[in-house]
Amino acid sequence: MIKQLAFATGLALAASANAQQWDGSNTGKITTIDVTNAENFGFRVYLDGRSMCTNGPAWAYLNGSDSNYKTYVSLLMMARAMDRPVLIYTSKDQYGYCKIGYVSMQG
Repeated sequence: MIKQLAFATGLALAASANAQQWDGSNTGKITTIDVTNAENFGFRVYLDGRSMCTNGPAWAYLNGSDSNYKTYVSLLMMARAMDRPVLIYTSKDQYGYCKIGYVSMQG
């Protein structure tokens, strides 16, 4: 019993530490998608005109060289086409822009 409690407490602490790494999280429907041929900010999404991270712009981005780039883009495009809400977690980059780090398509 004590081992289970200690394990559950450890999981809760790890989850809360992980949640604090994000500068923003928003749930909503994607209203706009911008795509450019540039590496930086090459794929951008907007959710209902809201800021995507604390004191950040109304959009969040991915770069073509990001890990799982194609998977992120596929999921975000599918969510837009199906008019389904998404949950997006972002981190602020060194310039104050919101970089996508986690996406979940909602029910």
